[in-house]
Amino acid sequence: MGLKYVEQIKSIVLTLLVVLSVTLTFTIWTYTPNYETIKQAPVLNISIADQKRVDDVIKPYKIIASRENKMTGSMSPFDLDRVINVMKGWEVSELKLENNNLSEMDLNELIHAPDRFTLFFPDDVPFPVYDIILPFSMTNIPENEFDRLIVNWNSIDNNELKIYFASSKSKKLYSAIAGNVDMNLLKQEVVSPTANFTQFTEIERKGRSSLFVTAKDVESIRYTYYLQEIDPNRFRDALFSDPNLVRQSPVGATNEEYSDGTSLMNVNLLERTLSFVNPSAETFVPAEPSKLIFDSLDYVNEHGGWTDEFRFASINPEKQQIDYQLYLLGYPVFSDETSTKITAFWGDPGIYRYRRPYYTLDLSLAFDTVISTLPSGEKASRVMKTVKELDFNNIDEITTGYYLTRDDERRLLTLEPSWFYLSNNQWSRISPDVLGGGKFGLE
Repeated sequence: MGLKYVEQIKSIVLTLLVVLSVTLTFTIWTYTPNYETIKQAPVLNISIADQKRVDDVIKPYKIIASRENKMTGSMSPFDLDRVINVMKGWEVSELKLENNNLSEMDLNELIHAPDRFTLFFPDDVPFPVYDIILPFSMTNIPENEFDRLIVNWNSIDNNELKIYFASSKSKKLYSAIAGNVDMNLLKQEVVSPTANFTQFTEIERKGRSSLFVTAKDVESIRYTYYLQEIDPNRFRDALFSDPNLVRQSPVGATNEEYSDGTSLMNVNLLERTLSFVNPSAETFVPAEPSKLIFDSLDYVNEHGGWTDEFRFASINPEKQQIDYQLYLLGYPVFSDETSTKITAFWGDPGIYRYRRPYYTLDLSLAFDTVISTLPSGEKASRVMKTVKELDFNNIDEITTGYYLTRDDERRLLTLEPSWFYLSNNQWSRISPDVLGGGKFGLE
């Protein structure tokens, strides 16, 4: 009798197995595991120092004022800031191209003509950038540049002045009208003070731009600072997209490398400098000058990289390169022993290469300041003309500044007042031995 139900039992069991199989398959297909939420690496908000505005870094380094029988000038930040603050209330209009091939002689004439002052910038500044400092009334500001801003203070008419924007590089001259000028304020804050500036003289050169230098010896101070360093790990956290992926390794006795497998940061422990590179962002497309300035300014601001007073120094749109020079008390700082510049190469997207110092001029030693006297720029120029190894006509600028040297044993930085000259886009120091009549040597 048991055999009678065997086939029925088999059918029932088979049916149950099929149903079970379908149920398990459906369960597997529709199963959603309850995974824990994956926590993303935290975005570190690194700010090493203060941020800067455009007018903090785009600054003239010198002002020259010309009258009938007198030329004066200043490199003092106080004097230059006072002039710029007055001009910020103006409004530029009627910008037009006056000369597309400005000669050196014409530029000299514009500067030393009476009743005007000239602001000197270290390199070409694009109009769209300077619009933030000196407002332009037009909406479509041309992507052109200038490195000399000349104001004729005797051309007042209905609170308007004639001003000029000249580029010694592109040989272009633009004229414009500055409106909304408070003439009483201009006379009080700019014109009158220029009469008490340091006496300057014009060093004329045949077929070349003139050099405008001090006519008298310059009293100066040598400063000594503690060698204060910023921990390179702070730059690691600021520059890499995910610092948790970065691995550090020594390279010899004086270098360290930080890498996340894509980007690389090299730290020179001897010179206290670092170089960051992101090879994937390299590009060979020339940059728009104003965009290069804005992008680089934003980039350094993002990690508070203005650890000292750095100012716009030079721009090369073809190489997507921009330099910001270290300044102290209104004067540029140069060195053969370390870097005194922030250099950025822009890429696509973002930064391609970034070089800078990681020391800072934090605390000066008041008891170790030495007052000395530098010879006048006129004398420095006269001596340089006698140096056979130097083509005086190939010099673009002569200026006073500070020469930085290190004392690693005592962890000190010394800043010695010196004369420097610019030639072939390179600043060099005029050795004190040269100015003192000793053997010629450029450091």
